[in-house]
Amino acid sequence: MKRVSPLNSLPLILAINPSILSPLTLRGILVVMQVQSTELAKIMSSSIAPVFLITGIAGILSIMSLRYGRVIDRIRTLLREGPKLYQKELGSDHLHTELRTLYRRARILRVAIITEVASIFAISLTIFAMFFSLSFAIDVMFGPQFLFVASLILLMVGLALFIQDYALSLSCIENDM
Repeated sequence: MKRVSPLNSLPLILAINPSILSPLTLRGILVVMQVQSTELAKIMSSSIAPVFLITGIAGILSIMSLRYGRVIDRIRTLLREGPKLYQKELGSDHLHTELRTLYRRARILRVAIITEVASIFAISLTIFAMFFSLSFAIDVMFGPQFLFVASLILLMVGLALFIQDYALSLSCIENDM
């Protein structure tokens, strides 16, 4: 006589009695888990705040990217036409000072953009960890809290670098005066 495993007969059991679609374990293995619609609503509502934070950071990231592009364009213009522009009026020392300042601004903005993207990544991981924890009733301990705090720290570092870029942009103008 052929031996039938309980796992082999599961599709037949579910076809006969679909009401057993709740957390079901056979021999300690999680076989089926159904997320109720109220639980899904709870999961989705707990993910809304981090999604709004991602939207806000994306706006800041857009502004940083525009500033980075303008700095790079200005560097290219000065490298191409700078000697002609500054030869008579202000001298080549002024050109080198402006190029160094612009290059420093570009490096600062690059790091600021990277930290903002890393912040968005950490927030995305927070949402994933929360969804995973609530969906599968698995306690992930301090994962979401740690990731959220890390994302806020990265956000603050990026904003501090953004402020530093603004301060440097004024120093270029002060040199022209």
